[in-house]
Amino acid sequence: EAGEFSLINRIERIACGNHIKPASVTEGIGDDAAVIEKDSRTFFLITADALIENIHFRQDYISPYTLGRKALAVNISDIAAMAGNPRYYLVCLSVPATTPVNWVKDLYKGMNHIAKQYSLFLIGGDTVAAEKTIAVSVTVIGEAKKGSVIFRHGAQPGDLIFVTGLPGDSALGLEILEKGFSKSLKNSLIKKHLCPVPRIQAGQALARQNIASSMIDTSDGIIPDLIHILRQSRVGARIFLSNFTLSKAYRKTCGDNAEDGFFYHALYGGEDYELLFTTDRKKTAAIKALETELDIPITCIGEITDKKGNLDIINASGNSVSFEKKGFAHFK
Repeated sequence: EAGEFSLINRIERIACGNHIKPASVTEGIGDDAAVIEKDSRTFFLITADALIENIHFRQDYISPYTLGRKALAVNISDIAAMAGNPRYYLVCLSVPATTPVNWVKDLYKGMNHIAKQYSLFLIGGDTVAAEKTIAVSVTVIGEAKKGSVIFRHGAQPGDLIFVTGLPGDSALGLEILEKGFSKSLKNSLIKKHLCPVPRIQAGQALARQNIASSMIDTSDGIIPDLIHILRQSRVGARIFLSNFTLSKAYRKTCGDNAEDGFFYHALYGGEDYELLFTTDRKKTAAIKALETELDIPITCIGEITDKKGNLDIINASGNSVSFEKKGFAHFK
């Protein structure tokens, strides 16, 4: 009845409402990661995420190795969204007693592949029995210098809105998997869904060059995640569909037409794990240089307005459009 985010708000009121926030807590609930003071120069960034069988994945289309890679990568993405550097991780694994030992070994081999790539070290967790389905819950601890963390709440009217990568590919990949058309990682859309790449380098570069005023990763989709920035920053936004950079595979799959519905997956499709950020208009040249340096698309898709809470999606004809479906949400 409450829905995911209303439920989170109620939990926060119960758990935090009567407590004085410790001085060491710079940011708790409400951003991609908690921000805790480590010392006079450094913050800890702490995030947790869970992948639940038959909710976030099905075993008939993802191997344990690939699942392990994804489970760790999606948590690293939260550290990237705050311009941090991932350091340590913990894993809570819940599996039925009938699960083959090799399945569990392959899961951890997948996580270890990502851990080595980003220099993370496993420091603990828990392993317990489940009745029927598998649950993989990962916590990642990162670090960032004070003054370099990018929050959701810094967007200002007049800022431009940018996104890295090619939005919508992951959602289309999931549709292909669920319809049983293919399971091959050679398909770029499927690979985007099963093997997300955390934008650690991009996040750190945006902080190092003081480019982003606010930032979030696109785990839920561009519009759902942009709404978090708008609420935290108390601003509005305009999104221009004609600005979007979409992959060839996206255009081929969706028919490459100009109708508004063509952009649904780009706007509301989740699990891209790209960076959505806002920036001062004067810094577009720096972003263009960064796009070349990182060799990834970084596209301006809109602008921040002073109309608090108002979000307009503008089509190629200059008209405001809306979509009946609003993307995935838990408890709906």
